[in-house]
Amino acid sequence: MNSRLSLALASFATLLIFSSTSWAQEEGSSYTFEQITDNLYRAATVSHRTVLLVTEEGVILTDPINQDFSTWLKQEIDERFGVPVRYVLYSHHHWDHASGGSVFEDTATFIGHENMIGRLAAPSGDVALPDNAAVQDVDGNGQIERAEADGAFARNFDLYDFDGNDALSGAEVTRGPVNDVQVPDITYADKTTVTLGGKSAEMVFTGVHTHTDDMSVIIFPEESVGFMVDYISIKRPPRFLRGDQPLETWLDGIRVVETQDFDIAVGGHGSYDSKNYVTLFREYIEGLRDLVAAGIAAGQSLEDLQESIYMEEYKDWISYDEFRESNINDMYNMLTREF
Repeated sequence: MNSRLSLALASFATLLIFSSTSWAQEEGSSYTFEQITDNLYRAATVSHRTVLLVTEEGVILTDPINQDFSTWLKQEIDERFGVPVRYVLYSHHHWDHASGGSVFEDTATFIGHENMIGRLAAPSGDVALPDNAAVQDVDGNGQIERAEADGAFARNFDLYDFDGNDALSGAEVTRGPVNDVQVPDITYADKTTVTLGGKSAEMVFTGVHTHTDDMSVIIFPEESVGFMVDYISIKRPPRFLRGDQPLETWLDGIRVVETQDFDIAVGGHGSYDSKNYVTLFREYIEGLRDLVAAGIAAGQSLEDLQESIYMEEYKDWISYDEFRESNINDMYNMLTREF
């Protein structure tokens, strides 16, 4: 086992935990900060993770996660290292990973995939409310007023409300709760490299797949670490198996990461461990696909599949029992829908 990976695994035993104030996303959360390799660290909320590369000239940070977390992290970086964040590298545009970057805007340059610009653009056009939002349109006027909003729409109302008129249109709901996502200063198409203080970070586009069309895997060559978010988890099944692209596009995106040169895989959720867990994650999805497909071919119902499928080799993964039935449900829907 190489020294970087040994340090990464040993650091679980020396995790430093810091309490912090809550944010709408995670009430009562605690934030953590730990060393992965000589110069690379992982910071985390209860459910979300980011990494940062520390150099003598400043910090290269991945996803800022949210305002409260970023405010805490900025103070931690200042107290621990005394250098500013010079780059923020986005994995993708989704609000629960990309929010809060404005905390670093006085010192940092923001970089993301070129498709991120369109995802953050001002909503336009006459777009109907999606079904999950339309049920909250009590007065039937085609939008959700603040008083009508419930659940996630109520909690994140201001992040959806682009024009600030206290009503959510179909276009705003479709765009998503991304008002607090700092637009990238620089974008790239296929691959780009950032250098700072004699060290580097590589951003690689993973293709248009089931999760999003602006996803980057971020590699830190000198530390031999890869950071990947949402569509790959380490030692944890996917929370969702959904998307508007065929399943094979997801598998292709994972294969892009498998071809990159690094030793330690750090997920935006879940754990971190050797790169081999990226392959194991793909094999989990493929194995579930094959089991569900075989059941469908044999005439089994969704309920039959949820009762009979248990992938014993993954029972020790984080949240396996929690996600098992929903993963089977999602896979069933993906295999029976038309794209």
